[in-house]
This record gives sequence, structure tokens and C-alpha cells, in this order.
Amino acid sequence: MKLILLLINISLILNTSAQNLSSLLKKSKENYKISATIKNATEGDTLVFGFYKTTFSSAGTFAKDTAVIKNSKVTFKGEELLEEGMYFLFDKKQENIFIPLLITKQNLNFIFDIKDINNTLRFTDSPINSTALEYQKFLQSKSEERKRIMNSNLSEKEIKEETLRMNNEITEYRDITIQNNLNNFFGMFLKTTSQIIIPESIANSPEAAIYYRNHYWDNFKLDDNRILNTSSFYNTLNDYFEKWTYKNPDSIINSINIITEKANENKKMLEFFIEFSFYKWEKEWKKIMGMDKILVHIADNYIQQNLCTWMDSTRKADILERAEKISPNLIGKKAAEFLDFYGRPFMKDIKGTTYTLQGIDAKYTLLVFYGPTCGHCKKEMPKVKKEIDSLNVSGVNIKTFAVATEFDKEEWQKFIKEQNITDWTNVADINHDQEGNPVASSDWRDKYDIYSTPVIYLLDKNKTILAKRINYKQISEIISRQEKK
Repeated sequence: MKLILLLINISLILNTSAQNLSSLLKKSKENYKISATIKNATEGDTLVFGFYKTTFSSAGTFAKDTAVIKNSKVTFKGEELLEEGMYFLFDKKQENIFIPLLITKQNLNFIFDIKDINNTLRFTDSPINSTALEYQKFLQSKSEERKRIMNSNLSEKEIKEETLRMNNEITEYRDITIQNNLNNFFGMFLKTTSQIIIPESIANSPEAAIYYRNHYWDNFKLDDNRILNTSSFYNTLNDYFEKWTYKNPDSIINSINIITEKANENKKMLEFFIEFSFYKWEKEWKKIMGMDKILVHIADNYIQQNLCTWMDSTRKADILERAEKISPNLIGKKAAEFLDFYGRPFMKDIKGTTYTLQGIDAKYTLLVFYGPTCGHCKKEMPKVKKEIDSLNVSGVNIKTFAVATEFDKEEWQKFIKEQNITDWTNVADINHDQEGNPVASSDWRDKYDIYSTPVIYLLDKNKTILAKRINYKQISEIISRQEKK
């Protein structure tokens, strides 16, 4: 009998455990639950639960879930935990139904009347959303007050005074709200909307812009990845580079360093800023001469330092290989001399005389790479020749060091004659092994990043790179700017 009772007890324990496990599993499928009670709702209407997300290329709004109104209620639920951030509820059919939401917990309940959302929206268990709602109502009241002031019979002076008073009230209300919400998401976001106060002593001077740029991120926590789940961060970040950073590689690199340093303790934010920089480089910066310095900087200071742990090995290798090819010929660096693997000059003219780049005595040196059988080279070289001749006539001391990139000596000689460039220093690296295969004397193609022709570099008297991969039109423009310095 005791054995039977024991077996029954074990069975009950196992059955109870199984039920509890089943209950837990079922419960885990509802990791978030957003519920709304809607008065005067249209039964069967579909609402969308969406969220804001900052990506490398833009700020986007995305649909998270949809649900149908049933018995004046709508519920969104799912297994995936919601990230803390800005969300919203809206109806595609009725534009007036758009309710901003702040998600800091996985459950949220609210109520509103479709006929009067602004005055009836209430959150039953979310102080942070109630605070945000009150702030929104305050701003709306000030907006209406502003309209009344502008449409009143007040004098211009009185309107300015009233506007200043109202702006001060808004600032004071915002500051108090921020202070009371320092430790929550709304306070963090609201602080990012605060204006940078420029000292009166420099307000109307050029120093004002410098001050603003230096304090641009004072109100942001760039090591808090919740900021990526807001509606305005992308524009703020993009403006930092587009409006407040000079369009030169050193300034852009400095700005990249500033944001990555502030985000360094947060892996997700560091990843975002580095990928954002890659995106900007690919889309915009790489199209501007000299901006390849940015890629080299990222490769050297982030990838090489093992900070980009999210990247796969193939992508890392591709970026590092590209940066390695770019690095030797960055603008501002000294042009690499043409030396073989033993450190000996090897570039020779048709007659076999050896020349060096440093041996060209001129204020400016045009370093040209071309292929004698290249159709594009045949079209471009006459234009380059005409531009150089014109500069020489005008008194500019410029000489051309022209490097043929192919191995056929007869074609090379033919090209020089047909292009009438015998006054240039025409050289080539024409060597063959015992079996007659072309052999390069060094890795000069990699050092100058020659993967197509023609390629034109402009050097100063010290053979420092002033410009690279330019066309014939840019030669005079760049020299003109240099002469004005």
C-alpha cells in the first residue's frame, strides 16, 4: 500500500512539474505585451506597432507588429524582447491615430478615445510615458500661445518680449523635466534636444562656431546605445560631419576619433560609429581626392588594433589590403622612388638610360602612368600634353615623368612618337625572364595603386604628393591654388 501511495505522489509531482514547465514555456512566448483600450474604435480595424531605428544610412521607422481591434481593445505581443527606445502606434487608414510611446519595460497599458486622442490618452502603469505626454502637451500649449502672439495687435517690440518670455519658460520647463528624469530614457533623450549655450563674449565672433563644434556632444551619452532607438539621432550625427566638420581628411578623422572615443566603452556604439564612417567613406568621401586617408586611418587604428571584433576575417583582410595599397601614396606623403628590391634605380628610357624621380629638377612634377595600347590613354595624353605646354609657356616650371605600364618596347616607342611627347622623361620597367615572361623590378604598381590607366599625380619640388588620380583639367587649377599660398 505504501508503495502504491509513493508511486501516486511521484506521479503527481512529475505531472505538476510538467504543467509548470509547460506554463513557463507558454509564458516565455509573450515576452512583451502592449495593450490599448480604445473608445469609439472601429471594430476589425488594423493598427501597427512600430519603432524608430538609426541605421548607418538614415533614420528609419519600422513596423514591429500588427493587431486587430476587437471589443475596443488591441494587443501586441511577441517572444522577442523589445529594446528600450522610441516606438509608436498608428493606423494606416486614419492619419490622426498616431501615438508616440516610450518602451522601457516589456508591458505597457494605455487608453484613449479616437475622437479626442490628445485629451484622453492615459497611461495606467508607465510614469515615464505619462511624463513624456505632459511634456508634449506643454509644448503644444506653447505652440498655440505663440500663434496667438503672432496674430495679435502687439507691437514688434512687445512680440519679441513675449516670445523671449515664452522661450525662457520652455527652457526652464525642459531643464526641470530633464533634472527629474536623469536616470531614465526620456531624460536622456530630452537632454539631447537642449541647445548649446554660447557665451555672450564670443556670440557674434568666429569663435562661436568653434565653441559650438567643440561642445556639440555635451548633451549626448554616446556610450548609450539606446540613443540609436530615437527619431533624431541620425540627423544630428550626419550634421556633425556635413555642417560642423571641414571637408578635409584630417578634420573628418578628428571627428571620427571624437565620437569613437566617447563610445569606446560600449561595443555596440563603437561598432555603429565605425560602420557609419565606412558607409560615409564608401558613399561620399572616397569620391573626393585625398579622402582615402580616412580608410587608412580606420584600418590602422581600429581594425589593426583588434577593435572591430564584429567583422569577419574576409572583410578585415579586404579592407587592410586596400589600405596597404593606398597608404604609400596618400596626399602629403613623399612620392616613392622607383627602386628595385636591392634599392637600385631601374626606370629607363628607350635608349636604356636610367632616370629617377628625384632627379627631375622642377618646381612641379607631373607623374603620369599610361599604357601605350590603352585607348583611353591615347585620347587623354594629347590633352595632358597641351595643358603642360600651356603652363610652360605661362612661366610655370613643370616637368613630366611619364611611366609606361606595358612591356612591349615597340608599342611604347610608337606611342611616344605619335603623342609627340619626346620632351617628357619617358621611362618604363621593361624586363623579361629567361623564358620571355614580363618581370617587374619592384612593387611600384602597388605603391602607386595602378590598377588602370591613365593615372596622374602632381608633385611639388620635393616630390611630395600634392594631388593624385586627377584629370588634365585639374592640373592648372591645383597649381593655381598652390601659387596663391
